[in-house]
Amino acid sequence: MAGVVPVCNGTITVDLTGNLQCSVNWQTIASPAFFDFSQIDPAVMGEAVGAGFIIGGTALGFAWGCRQIYNLIMGIKP
Repeated sequence: MAGVVPVCNGTITVDLTGNLQCSVNWQTIASPAFFDFSQIDPAVMGEAVGAGFIIGGTALGFAWGCRQIYNLIMGIKP
């Protein structure tokens, strides 16, 4: 739910009662809504998490394979 914020393009003064007064008419601008997890599509979130696991798993598998080859060449038993 987007809200609005009052904006004064002129000079802001404070009257005797403590209210803010603008030398010109107050204007409003739309403010963005806060992030809400309910706006995320579960399918898109699943794709993003899956892609992260695939990228990370590929790098981890490559490193593990390189370590196994290194251990084989050096004659180190796991």
